[in-house]
Amino acid sequence: MSDAVFLTGGTGLLGMELIAQLLERDEGPDIFVAVRAGDADEAQERVTTLLAQLYDDPPASASRLRPVRAELTAPELGLDAADRREVIAATGRVVHCAASVEFTLPLPEAREINVEGVRRVLELAHEMDGLERFVHVSTAYVCGRLTGVFEEDQDPPGEGFRNTYEQTKWEGEQAIAEADLPHVIVRPSVVAGEDPSGWTSTFNVIYAPLQAFARGLFTEVPADPEGIIDIVPVDYVAEVIEAALYEPEATGAFHAVAGERAMTVTELIEHACSALGREPPELSPPGTLADNHPAAVFEPYFDVHSRFGDRRARGLLPDGAGPRSPEDYMPALIDYGVQTRWGKQPLSRQAARARTAPQ
Repeated sequence: MSDAVFLTGGTGLLGMELIAQLLERDEGPDIFVAVRAGDADEAQERVTTLLAQLYDDPPASASRLRPVRAELTAPELGLDAADRREVIAATGRVVHCAASVEFTLPLPEAREINVEGVRRVLELAHEMDGLERFVHVSTAYVCGRLTGVFEEDQDPPGEGFRNTYEQTKWEGEQAIAEADLPHVIVRPSVVAGEDPSGWTSTFNVIYAPLQAFARGLFTEVPADPEGIIDIVPVDYVAEVIEAALYEPEATGAFHAVAGERAMTVTELIEHACSALGREPPELSPPGTLADNHPAAVFEPYFDVHSRFGDRRARGLLPDGAGPRSPEDYMPALIDYGVQTRWGKQPLSRQAARARTAPQ
């Protein structure tokens, strides 16, 4: 058996960042990238598109990417027999990043992807002789509306969820816990673009209010000024995943978060408005937006009173320092959004890095 990695969610922001970091390692692994596709040609085309979002000039190591047609909601992941045999024979490590992040998805549909999809990937992993590590990417918000500090070695309460996303990610963790496999769980908070390039492939979650601020659309925001906004750059999350994938003694949960450096709502608005040259909006009590308001789905996250302990995650990395304070890279996130017209004129990760590299 070789030490190839089987990766789901490789076409998402976090999956792409992890792919880039693995490709940029000397003597890195082959990576089976599970993608939704009708045939092998379409699977290869999706990986080619993925690479174009990362690089203007893909490195030679991109030849280590191995597209595999797969579907989380299909029996046996929809893998054909030949692909399944090859993946099982060659894989030593699994990273499960794929998930639905739609907050409003009906519970049965969210479960089909975020719970049953986990079980299908686990079924595949159980067939891998000598599996070294199974990394499951969850979310720090499995703690629901818990107040105070949510530590890495603390069991989530399993209640008080804001949406079906949080609930089904918690249920997915229960499926992982029942599996007799060498596994770890990585729990990011709100994942944003790279530090310091600002590069991102998607403009959702925190980018929705930032874009609204940029356009001057929000004159009033229902939010607790002391609410906690924990934003973490995608490159740091990928570093934690990679470390958890290869650290021999890693086990349990790791919080890839800002932790003690997380901003309050007031601080986020101040930094965003300063970077955008806008006057700060008025704050009103949470829960006052109409259900059909475009920002209603994000409103609960402006009334969060959880902080996330991250001692174990920081301990996985050589310097143990964790990510920089969000206020330090917030200007880069906003600048990338403005310069790319919030994704309408995107730059590759390579180009974004070159643009912000020291001269």
